Amino acid sequence: MKNSVKGDFSFSEIETSLNPKPFYTLFFNLVVLSLFFIQALRAYVPGVYVAMFHVVFGHNIAENLLILLTLIFFALPALTNTLCKKFSIRRVAIFSIYSIAICRLLVAFHLPNIWQTILSGIIIAIYGIFISTMITFWFDNDIKGIKPNNKIIFAVFSILCAFLLDYLIRTIGFSQDISLMPPGLSAEYWYITQYLWLFIQIPSTVVCIYFTKANFPLSMNNASSLEDSDKIGTVYSLLFVGIGMFWFLLFNVFLYPNIIAHYTDSSYYFSNILSIIAVIIAILVILSVKKKILLNIKVSVILNCTMIVSISLFLFLGRILIYFAALLVSISLIIMYLNFFLLFTRMSTIIFKWEKVKTISNAFAIGLVFYFLFTVLHIFTTDWAYIISAFKGYGPIIILIAIVILSISTIISNQLDQTRGKKE
Repeated sequence: MKNSVKGDFSFSEIETSLNPKPFYTLFFNLVVLSLFFIQALRAYVPGVYVAMFHVVFGHNIAENLLILLTLIFFALPALTNTLCKKFSIRRVAIFSIYSIAICRLLVAFHLPNIWQTILSGIIIAIYGIFISTMITFWFDNDIKGIKPNNKIIFAVFSILCAFLLDYLIRTIGFSQDISLMPPGLSAEYWYITQYLWLFIQIPSTVVCIYFTKANFPLSMNNASSLEDSDKIGTVYSLLFVGIGMFWFLLFNVFLYPNIIAHYTDSSYYFSNILSIIAVIIAILVILSVKKKILLNIKVSVILNCTMIVSISLFLFLGRILIYFAALLVSISLIIMYLNFFLLFTRMSTIIFKWEKVKTISNAFAIGLVFYFLFTVLHIFTTDWAYIISAFKGYGPIIILIAIVILSISTIISNQLDQTRGKKE
């Protein structure tokens, strides 16, 4: 029974097959650049939100309109395939790594807000190019000794490690947004941490560029892993709306212990600890449980129904259930991370009429569009409710709709996998 549940993922298998230097280069880049993406996405939307406010009320229109025009950057990931055909996928991948690392370093020097927002937008867009090219490299290379499933687990493990690092960094006060500062820390300490972060940011950027230049780990070979990939209608690309909902839910509500504490009247530190534990548990489940267990439709339906009910109780009875509601959020977070893992798996193995790099980049672009759409809807139900009074108080409903869409996307994705298995 134990063997039927336990997975066979092994870091040593990947390290031995890939060699240590390329292995650590790949892992370091995935973790650090994903961390930079998380930090940029968290900083970008508030910047756009403020710019929208100023444009509407006629304050510094030219400057703030420039920030709003950065939304065009969200279309850049969709151009990844075109760039790869013109310059080669390897060059595009390396360029994206250098660009993200340098832009994040510039943000750390605390330039004026307009440039911080613009640079954050560039990081978000280029990360879509990076993840598309890097994952294509990783999956399209037939590296002996590494199973395709373990490649997926390794990639998602790296991204979730970035989320874990982000939690830990914010816990000790390293956050650009003073509103995310843990209670009890003085504003003077927060200002100091903004400059102390440079002692972390500068080495991270230098190491990222050096590792990439010295040990970029992969070269294009014929891949055996693609032979078993799915080929389905392009309409199923809408499955990746679920990735956008994942980002919306985390970056608008569930990534922040202070917001959870606000909904539940519970302690910031209690919610923060539970959130960190939720990431760790999700990582352990992904590493130790066979993927086919998580792909099982019954398991998926049970988990996602649990998440929907838990979030509903949190949204509508949070101030009554208090700490129990915060616990329900942490359980839901685990399920969200597992859903992300399953959607990422589908994104990495599915094949439409176009190339794999285009599949991944389009999935990322679709996710960004729906992330921003739901973020704007959420803003109009909360901070901007006075503009359209009919939207006032519907924030929890928007969150609940996003949870349902994420669940449906995951379940349909799992259903596709089982349908393919029956055909085989």
